Amino acid sequence: MGKEPEDTIASRISRVLADRIVRGELAPGARLRQDHIAEEFQTSHVPVREAFRRLEAQGLAISEPRRGVRVASFDLAEVREVAEMRAVLEVLALRHAAAT
Repeated sequence: MGKEPEDTIASRISRVLADRIVRGELAPGARLRQDHIAEEFQTSHVPVREAFRRLEAQGLAISEPRRGVRVASFDLAEVREVAEMRAVLEVLALRHAAAT
């Protein structure tokens, strides 16, 4: 069985980083180093930049011009809300995918 089209290296990187942020392994304000992440995932910088854009869209990271990308600051209630919404949306997406 092959990988699903949505399971790209960029989506995998963003999922791993999001999990690290939510679990507190990456502290608010911590710099996300593009070169280090690319090396860790053995990929080019392009999927890492896409992963950063996904994290920004989720409110988990902030891009600062000429300074790079940092983990967003948020409180525990915001993290819980994002995790709950994500869980509900992923279940809904799976139901729709299974229906086709």
